[in-house]
Amino acid sequence: AFMANILPRSVAVEELPLKVEFAKTIVIASMGFDSFVEENSLQELGGKMTDQEIADIFLSCPIPAWLLRDLRRILNAVTHPLCIRSSSLLEDGHAAPYAGLYKTYMLPNNQEDFRARFNILQDALRLVWASTWFEGPLAFSKSVHSTQEKDSMSVVIQEVVGRRYGDYYYPAISGVAQSHNFYPVGPMKSDDGIVHVALGLGKTVVEGEKSVRFSPKFPKHIIQFSSVEDILKNSQRYFYCLDMTGDDRPLSTDEAASLAKLEVDECLDSAAVQSLSSSYFPEENRIRDGFNPKGVPVLTFASILKYQAISLSESLFAVLQLAHKGIGCPAEIEFAVDLDPDPAKSVLYILQMRPMVKIGDSYHVSISDDERERAFCHSKHALGHGVFESINDIIIVKPEDFEPGETIAIAAEIKAFNKRMVANDLSYLLVGPGRWGSADRWLGIPVQWQDISGVRGFVEIRTREFKADPSQGSHFFQNITSLGIPYITINEDEDRFDYDFFKGQEVIDESRFLQHVRIKHTMIIKIDGVAPECVMFAEDRHKVESVSFKYFTSD
Repeated sequence: AFMANILPRSVAVEELPLKVEFAKTIVIASMGFDSFVEENSLQELGGKMTDQEIADIFLSCPIPAWLLRDLRRILNAVTHPLCIRSSSLLEDGHAAPYAGLYKTYMLPNNQEDFRARFNILQDALRLVWASTWFEGPLAFSKSVHSTQEKDSMSVVIQEVVGRRYGDYYYPAISGVAQSHNFYPVGPMKSDDGIVHVALGLGKTVVEGEKSVRFSPKFPKHIIQFSSVEDILKNSQRYFYCLDMTGDDRPLSTDEAASLAKLEVDECLDSAAVQSLSSSYFPEENRIRDGFNPKGVPVLTFASILKYQAISLSESLFAVLQLAHKGIGCPAEIEFAVDLDPDPAKSVLYILQMRPMVKIGDSYHVSISDDERERAFCHSKHALGHGVFESINDIIIVKPEDFEPGETIAIAAEIKAFNKRMVANDLSYLLVGPGRWGSADRWLGIPVQWQDISGVRGFVEIRTREFKADPSQGSHFFQNITSLGIPYITINEDEDRFDYDFFKGQEVIDESRFLQHVRIKHTMIIKIDGVAPECVMFAEDRHKVESVSFKYFTSD
């Protein structure tokens, strides 16, 4: 609503070559939630109930009659696929946004029987409301010392942007754009912003799966695509879409039940796939721009980023600047693109806009040469800013026992450790290989927020097996940055993490893959977010005698 109000007033945006619009949207105000809770006496709900038990209670409760009349009126006029989104009071706050913790449901909304469509819409609404009491938001609330009593849930009903391709419906492009880039490289600057794009629904981006990352100021400068091998390894192989087969599967706490995950290679007849793909020719070990049925399709978005078939990067940069100026702080936008065969008819749709919490330079942090020398951890790829002295417990994925195929099992062990840590009111630093919080188990350890709710710092060891770019567009990443949690990346050639330092520390607990270590003396984490640079050292430690990268194997 804010962007729709200020967009027409901007001369710069009016001059954009790519048309910018807003997905048709209806808001059920928080009074609907409040009435539902009050009429069904749900105020004291919670305790030790599971998400499914809470969902079952909500699904059994009637929606207020006045709201049902409005919903019926809406559904009589709309047969387009719908997205039922949460919009809680706490969700997009400046201090600690609850990004991605509540439920979102995609509905085909194409059943011939009106009653079937109406019942599914009601269930989606109930389940979004129910997610206010689910484990993830409650764990996050505890982390930020908030209380659920302060929350209230509005619900956004929004038409899904895209087109139907056979039995499936999806946008050609979806993504997340941020006006501040926490990891600028090459010619990029922090204020140039960063964009993550993917084929299909935005679930790929917000859950940290493979997507294309670029600066809207430098769309041709894509670090993850620096070689043929990098392109093949880092390009998107799967995408999400809405299943339009129209069956009457009941909704559940699994919000992805109505979605399908397709392989790009299976959808070569899709106009969207053809428009965004380049072609790999194994016999030449070469990737040629443009779709060629004789080659292997590789999603590079070259037609958009390299050849500017539509002016997506220019339009996104202008919209980000407008949003940043309008709200007075860095902004994040979720968007989708309806790609038409005629580029002039393609449309950039803004789906959501929220303030983005920037870990800024509110005060100066100085790192001395002596601190660099005696640090057991030194990184030039650090997210955060400040001096942290209250973390003495470290949970480490043991390098000698780590197995790339066991990331799901490792995530389960972390969840168990976290439960004990939280019960004892202990915060901790989490150290391990790959991207934390990725939904792709082959990019890192797929922990969710409730699995690591006691964490107060991350170290990501970038190994040969796990060398993924930081997932800045994901909801997991958004929650980390909003809480000011340090996120330190260790690269083999540039940074240092000394595992030998921990051999002399107290081992509190151990499992197959993990070790809980407690530092004997005060551990200090210093991060200069402007550089960016991080050092970690114990207060009485004078020199790091040895450095070992046990995750890395020699050639």
